Amino acid sequence: MAWNRRINVAVCTVNNWVLDFVGNKERILKTCQEAYENGAHVRLGPELEICGYGCSDHYFELDTEWHSWEILREIVEESIKLKDMLIVTGMPVRYKLGLYNCLVSVANGKIINICPKIALCDDDIYRESRYFISWKHGFKIVDYELDPSYGFEQKTVPFGRTIITSLDGVSFGFEICEELWTAKSPSVDYALQGVDIICNASGSHHVLGKSHQRINQLVLGATRKLGGIYLYSNHRGCDGDRVYYDGMSSIVQNGKLYAQINQFDIEETCVVTSLLDLNDTTTFRAKISSSCQESSRSEMLPTIHFDAKLLDHSPPSTPLAKPIRTRQRSEVDELCHGPPAWLWNYLRRSKASGFFLPLSGGQDSTAVALMVRLMCEKVTQAIRDNPDRDDPAYYLNGKKVGTDPGKLCNEILYTCYMGSENSSQETRNASASLADDIGANHSSILIDVAVRAILTIFETSFKFIPSFFSDDNREIMSLQNVQARIRMVLAYLYAQASLIYYKKPGGLLVLGTSNVDESLVGYLTKYDNSSADINPIGSISKHDLREFLSYVNESHSFQHLQWIIDSIPTAELRPLVEGKVVQSDEEEIGLTYNELSVIGRLRRPGCRGPYGLFMRLITCWYPQYTYAEIGEKVIRFYKRYAINRHKATISTPAYHANAYSNDDHRNDHRPFLYPDFEYQFNKIRKSVEELTADEKNTSH
Repeated sequence: MAWNRRINVAVCTVNNWVLDFVGNKERILKTCQEAYENGAHVRLGPELEICGYGCSDHYFELDTEWHSWEILREIVEESIKLKDMLIVTGMPVRYKLGLYNCLVSVANGKIINICPKIALCDDDIYRESRYFISWKHGFKIVDYELDPSYGFEQKTVPFGRTIITSLDGVSFGFEICEELWTAKSPSVDYALQGVDIICNASGSHHVLGKSHQRINQLVLGATRKLGGIYLYSNHRGCDGDRVYYDGMSSIVQNGKLYAQINQFDIEETCVVTSLLDLNDTTTFRAKISSSCQESSRSEMLPTIHFDAKLLDHSPPSTPLAKPIRTRQRSEVDELCHGPPAWLWNYLRRSKASGFFLPLSGGQDSTAVALMVRLMCEKVTQAIRDNPDRDDPAYYLNGKKVGTDPGKLCNEILYTCYMGSENSSQETRNASASLADDIGANHSSILIDVAVRAILTIFETSFKFIPSFFSDDNREIMSLQNVQARIRMVLAYLYAQASLIYYKKPGGLLVLGTSNVDESLVGYLTKYDNSSADINPIGSISKHDLREFLSYVNESHSFQHLQWIIDSIPTAELRPLVEGKVVQSDEEEIGLTYNELSVIGRLRRPGCRGPYGLFMRLITCWYPQYTYAEIGEKVIRFYKRYAINRHKATISTPAYHANAYSNDDHRNDHRPFLYPDFEYQFNKIRKSVEELTADEKNTSH
C-alpha cells in the first residue's frame, strides 16, 4: 500500500441555475456518474451547487433550505451505487440561528461531514454576509442533528472544520471560494498537517483578467509553496443574474497543472480526471525544510475517519497524468468568449426565439452585433467538435442547432437601422453592410413621421414646437431625446411582433448598446434604446470595445468593419450640415473615452472621491495637461455624474465584465440624488492655485 498511493480525482463544472432543483440534481448526478465511470474516487462540485449560487434573498426563504436537503438525500441514496467514491457538494445549512454556506461530503450512502465557510465574500458584487454566518470556531466540530423529516438513516453529522480521512489513509481538507483569496488560507493549516488533497468549491465570476490571477497566482502558487493536490471546481453560466461564471475547474499538484476545463465553454456539464501519485506530494514537501519545521510546531487538527477506500487499484503500469500548460486568454480574447457565452445561456433559458438589435452603424451597436455572431460561432463550433455528444446546450427551444454560424445568426439576430433626417448615409450603409457580413436579418426605417406626430401632439398643448436653433438648450435636448425614445418604443414593437411577419413563433430579446463610460456620465437618454432586456457591453469601457473591434477585425473577414472602427462616435441626433455629421460624443461630453476609462477605474474600484481623483490624476496627466485643465476635467466629470446618476437606477441588466461598472442594483451601491460637491470642487480649485503658484516660483 505504501508504494502504491495513487488516486484518480475529478473536478467538474456545472451550468446550474438558481432554484432549479431538478435540473441541478440531474447535472450533479450526471457528473458523479461520469467521474465514476472514468475511474475517479473523488468528485468535487462548485459552491452551493444544489440550490445555485446566486439565490440572493431566496436564501431567506426556508424553501431553499428544505429543498436543498431533499436533493441532498437523493444524492446520498445515489452514492450507494457509486461505491467508494467521495462526493463533495455544496448547499446552505442552518445551525442554531444562522445559515451557513457549506460543503457536504458524502460516500457510500452516508454524510461524512458538513464544512461551513469561514471567510465570506462581501467585495464588489457579493453580499454573502447578508445571508450567511461565517464559522468562527476554527478547527472545531460539533454534532449536527439531522431533522428526521429529511429522511436520512443517520441521526447526526459532524459539523465544522476538520480533516477527513478514508480507510486507506487518504486525507482531505476543504476551502470554499473566498478562502483561497484570504491572507491566511485554511490550505496552509491543512498542508502543515500533511493533508493529501485540498478541495475548493467555488462560485467565482468572470471579470477581465481575473482568471489569470485565480489559477496562476492562487491555485498554482499555493501548491508550489505548500505542495499537495488541489482540486478547484467552479460554476459555469449566468446562474440567472448579470455575472457569468467562467468555469476553469482545475486539478493541480505541487505547483503543476494536470487538468483544466476550458474557460467559457457552453456545455451544461464537464468533468476532468487525473490519476496522481500521493507519494509525489510527500517527497515534494519533505524537501522544503522550513515547512517541515513549521509543521512540527503546528497545532493538531481534528480528524474524522470515513468508511471508504479511495486509492486506485489499476495495474502499476497504468500511466499517471502528465502536466499541461495553463490555457489563458488575453483580456480582449475574453471579450470574444465571455459575453457571447452569457448571451447564449440567457437566450436558451429565457426561451426567447432570438435577439433584436437597433444597429446604428456606430462602434457600440456593432460590438453587440459581433458578440451575437461570435456566440453563433461558439455554439456551432462546440457542436462540430463534439458530434457524438447530445448536450442540452446544443438546443434552442427544443430544436438542435446546426453547424453553420451564418445560418444560426440569420435565424436568431434581427437588426434595424432606425434613421432620421439627422442620420448620415455613411452610418446607414455601414449598418446594412455589417449586417450582411455577419448574416443578420436587417431592415432600415425612418422615424421622422413618428417624431413629427409626437411634436404635433405637443404643439396642440403649448402652441409651439421646440427648435434646434433655439437659444434655450432645453428645446435642443427635448428634440434629441424624442428621437432616442421613439427608437426604444419601436425596438420593443419589432421585438414582439416582427416574427409574425416571418411566420416564426415566440418573441425577441431587445439588446442594449450603452457602454460603461456613457453610463457613468449619463451620456444617454433615459428610456431610449439604452433601455433593453439585456446589455452585453454595459460594463465594458469604450477603450476595451475598440480593442475588441480591432481584434475581431484581424481574425475575421468582415469587409466593412474597418470603416466603423475608424469612425468618430456620434449620436446623430442633431441636424446635418451640408449632409455631414457635426456632432461628436467626446466633444459633447468634454472628456475623451480614454480619459473616462481612467477616471472610471479610479472612482471604482480605486475608491477616489472628487478631490482624491484630482490628486491622483495629476500624477498621471501632468504636464500633458495643466493643473487647471486636470481640475476642470474632474469637475466636469463629477457634475455630469451627479446630475445623471438617477439613470443608473433603470440601467439595463448588463454583463459584468469589470469592477468599475456603475450598475446601481448589483455593483455600485451609491446614492442617485447628489449635492453639488461644492466643498470638494473648492478644494480642487484651491489646490490648482497653490500648485500653479509653486510651479511659477520654482521656474523663477
